[in-house]
Amino acid sequence: MGFFDDLFHPGKGYDKAQEQLNQYYNQGQGALNPYMQQGQQAYGQLSGAMGNLLDPAKLQAEWAKSYSMSPQAQQAQDMAQQQGLDAASSMGLLGSRTGLDAIQAGTSAIGAADRQKYLDDLMQKYTLGTGIGQNMYNTGANAAGQQSQNAMNMGQNSAQMAYGSQNAGNSMFGNLLGGLGTIAGGVLGGPIGGALANKLSPGWNLTGGK
Repeated sequence: MGFFDDLFHPGKGYDKAQEQLNQYYNQGQGALNPYMQQGQQAYGQLSGAMGNLLDPAKLQAEWAKSYSMSPQAQQAQDMAQQQGLDAASSMGLLGSRTGLDAIQAGTSAIGAADRQKYLDDLMQKYTLGTGIGQNMYNTGANAAGQQSQNAMNMGQNSAQMAYGSQNAGNSMFGNLLGGLGTIAGGVLGGPIGGALANKLSPGWNLTGGK
């Protein structure tokens, strides 16, 4: 059955090869899909982050709305205020404008430093997040590029398979005729066998003539 099956379905081998090609192609593309999708998601997030970083003053103004003094800064302010009052009292400046201004300047500096530390910490975390997003985007872009290359390779290989399958019948028939010609030439011998062998040779044009 195998011979006749191959004879009447000469492209069967190409079809089986295409099935295997499809299977491994789909597996490969499926393995790359999550990275490509994550890259696309990261791209959208990075676009928004880039817009924010182009206007850092606006970004920090938004962050400042959520600022509240840390317990450590509050404690430092209380200590600075008490120490300022003690110093002003020892110098006889307690209640004076000069003493109050000095105490106010010390506590304000502590509050400003704490606020700036809060904003700097947010910016550091923000840029760290954008760096992670950039890595995800790069990985996704590489995966998408590999998928594109796989698709082009698949197209070329499938085209070759289709061409081979389409022409398998003519190739097999030509080989079959060539084999019959060799047998006929050997069995009949002489001029008749030689003429028949030439007619059935692999160079015989199936549309007629040599």
